[in-house]
Amino acid sequence: MLGSAPIGNAKGPIRTRPQHDLIKKGESSEMNNSVAVADLNLSKRRVSLRLTTLAWAVLVFYLSTERFGSDFSQGLLAQALTLLHISVSPRTFHVLDTLLRKIAHLTEYGILAFFVYGSFAEHQPFRWRLRQAIWCIGIVGLYSLTDEFHQRFVPGRNASLVDCGIDIAGAVIALIIIFEARRLFRRASSD
Repeated sequence: MLGSAPIGNAKGPIRTRPQHDLIKKGESSEMNNSVAVADLNLSKRRVSLRLTTLAWAVLVFYLSTERFGSDFSQGLLAQALTLLHISVSPRTFHVLDTLLRKIAHLTEYGILAFFVYGSFAEHQPFRWRLRQAIWCIGIVGLYSLTDEFHQRFVPGRNASLVDCGIDIAGAVIALIIIFEARRLFRRASSD
């Protein structure tokens, strides 16, 4: 029969099913395969985001060691000022060093918050979710506290709740950037 496909075996009766039913099943199978591939890609993305988050957290911990204390930042600042042929008073140098260190706190914890926020979601990792943002700030804040506690035991470093507050501010700024970027992309796509 034209337009039908046989179903059954040689011993039993042969029934026929319309060809379009077979096509639908084939399409359904292909669709299931593409969903499985999409889930696998999503899973890979989620795993890579979580591994990146973990790697960044380890880097933040490493940057809290004695090697990256105030001597390091002062040396870096002195090299930058020398390269730019700028001379400053010792008081201005101290202010610039403090600013450099606090901006470093804002930046490293902002990046950590970005990764933590993205690694939460099952689908669309950077879609705005208030609850996810609150959890992100809490996790980054707790990590900051453990980092400051760790610095209590590192020679040449000290623990500071002010630094913890700056770290949380960096996380909040990163989340505001995520929120605003999503809002702008949504507005641009609707235009």
